[in-house]
Amino acid sequence: METSILQQKGWPFLTWNNKELCYLLGEVRNRQGRLAGKSGLLGLDIKKEILLNSFTNNIIKSSFLEGKFLDEDAVQSSVAGHLNLKIPGLPAKDPLIEQIVNVTIDALSNYRLPITEERILTWKKAYSAIHKNQLIQFDYKPNIENAQVNMAYLNDSIHISNEIKRLINWMNTLHPIDPVLKAGITLLKFHFINPFEEDNGLIARSLMDIFLTRADDQPKRIFCMSAQMCNQQETYKHALRQAHQNKNLDITEWLMWFLYCLESALINAENSLTRILEKSKFWERYRLMRLNERQVKMINMLWEGLEANLTSSYWANVNYCSPDTALRDIQDLIDKNVLYKKDGGGRSTSYELN
Repeated sequence: METSILQQKGWPFLTWNNKELCYLLGEVRNRQGRLAGKSGLLGLDIKKEILLNSFTNNIIKSSFLEGKFLDEDAVQSSVAGHLNLKIPGLPAKDPLIEQIVNVTIDALSNYRLPITEERILTWKKAYSAIHKNQLIQFDYKPNIENAQVNMAYLNDSIHISNEIKRLINWMNTLHPIDPVLKAGITLLKFHFINPFEEDNGLIARSLMDIFLTRADDQPKRIFCMSAQMCNQQETYKHALRQAHQNKNLDITEWLMWFLYCLESALINAENSLTRILEKSKFWERYRLMRLNERQVKMINMLWEGLEANLTSSYWANVNYCSPDTALRDIQDLIDKNVLYKKDGGGRSTSYELN
């Protein structure tokens, strides 16, 4: 296990340049506020659906970063139960997956509670239970039966124990540090200490979630930081390596990367939320319009971001109808000012929402 930064003189007192971070941190805080404001415009049912997708995505992608693949339907079933949502077709709750979901729910819902060794070990046991029963895929054979502190570090388990106690004390101490920065610092410090044989990344990101939730005081969070890290996993791993190999304890570069990643997560969430709000307004505007099932289906697909061009042949294939029926459906929507014909003609003619 690499221990270079832990052996540096001055550890664990990391440093960073507030002037370099100030502007980007301000942008992130501004986006958090805008996202919270927009989410307040959502109806309860729509918000629960967004949270279902957000929580599920975050849990799955955080596990994926550790080389583990959770069953999406099983995770969604458990999350739906916590949100009091009844989704037809989902499997019954898996008690082991439920333990994994409980870690995220605990971090997001109980973000104001102190962080303790017992709490971290409870999270570790949840992940260990999954390993033991091999309900997920991984690239190595697990050898952890219980959540025990790693004894390999410099052959000195006392050192690891002291590092964890010191980190917990730091996390629970009120600092004049913005909680967003504290989220990034906590994530990094836990990776540095690396107290377990595996799952350190999962636990580090759960600790990060606590401070991100404290930052905007929004336990029902609709942006996915772990999912964004998964999308940028190569740069994420590179940034962690660079920070670990740093010899002067300055983590400004890491925090810059962390803030850029968080900003991307917030932008993606805001763009998604904007589409949802526009879709809701659209259906409110056209609620009295008579549409058949094919038309409703295709309009919703357009709102969700159709990757292919909407042509009459595409319409016919998706709806299992004749080309003539597809053209009649499309022309009816053009007449109702819902669709418009894009430039081009013949078989390549395509249509978009007006």
